Amino acid sequence: MEKINKANILKDYVLITIGVVLVAFGIQYFYAPNEIAGGGLSGIAIVINYYIPQLSMGTIIFIGNLILFTISFILIGGDFGFKTIYASIMLSVAMDIMQKVFHSYALTNNMILAVLLGTVVCSIGLAIAFSINASTGGTDILAKILNKYTNFNIGVSLLVVDLLVVIFGGFTFGLGKGVYSLMAVVINGLTIDFLIARIEKKRKEKEENKDEVLKPQQVQ
Repeated sequence: MEKINKANILKDYVLITIGVVLVAFGIQYFYAPNEIAGGGLSGIAIVINYYIPQLSMGTIIFIGNLILFTISFILIGGDFGFKTIYASIMLSVAMDIMQKVFHSYALTNNMILAVLLGTVVCSIGLAIAFSINASTGGTDILAKILNKYTNFNIGVSLLVVDLLVVIFGGFTFGLGKGVYSLMAVVINGLTIDFLIARIEKKRKEKEENKDEVLKPQQVQ
């Protein structure tokens, strides 16, 4: 039983790592080089990196998450889980490796393709993390704080925070890129919802199949 639990834990962290690497790839090879601030702490990092290029985006995300975790610990409480802490740290590490070691660049300069491909890659990575009760921190924490001290629900809170990031991105990189950033936020939300629904459906089907296999054994 202990071996099974350890195997499941290891599987979860491997999946989180894969998800985080996909998110980092989408940001570093599609969003950042095309100045698409598609919401989230990564969008904030893209804007800050533009004004302070000495700070890598991975470092900005790490500092941002550290500040947000501290604030939320004071305002909300410390119930975040090791998975989210691990995912947020690994996202910073993965982004720094791609930026400093592999010298990440734009795989396409076509803005529509950059939005679509970057959002699909990031959405898959985030859906993998969300499906095993993890997140990459960032604006999820801001949304929880907003949710606690206002009448906004989590979904609306996330949208409000992401829209603020898009607005800052629009002021920094221009209205045109602000519109592409908004597209990225909307497509990202829809894609994550679709993917999580598919994952949950597959999970339920697997559990139902297990129950059907166990039923004859229980009758005997």
